[in-house]
Amino acid sequence: MNPEIRATQAEQGGLWAIRFSPSLHRNANVDGWLKNDHLGFELLYVFKSVVQKYRPDFIIRLKDSNFLALETKGQDTDQDKAKRAFLDEWVKAVNEHGGFGKWSWAVSKQPGDLVEILKQSI
Repeated sequence: MNPEIRATQAEQGGLWAIRFSPSLHRNANVDGWLKNDHLGFELLYVFKSVVQKYRPDFIIRLKDSNFLALETKGQDTDQDKAKRAFLDEWVKAVNEHGGFGKWSWAVSKQPGDLVEILKQSI
């Protein structure tokens, strides 16, 4: 990947965190949250016959003790869709297992849609 693109993506990830922070701290549905950076929480997925690692941007613990894996995207690509298909399978498997809490996932395309996403996740 082009280093300039990688740097821009890292900056955007930081900007999303800055923009989301106040909404997450004030939201009555949120018990806690963290940016998924250097935590080791990653899923393997296959895109164009290559195994890759996917790290959802945020992990949110909701007041009802459920968890939300939140991805932030300004635009959507075929690779993003492949990641979410694997995330959806992972969420279904973890929820069926029952030993790791109840999980859901969502995609935020702009910081302003976070309140509605959290409301729908409860």
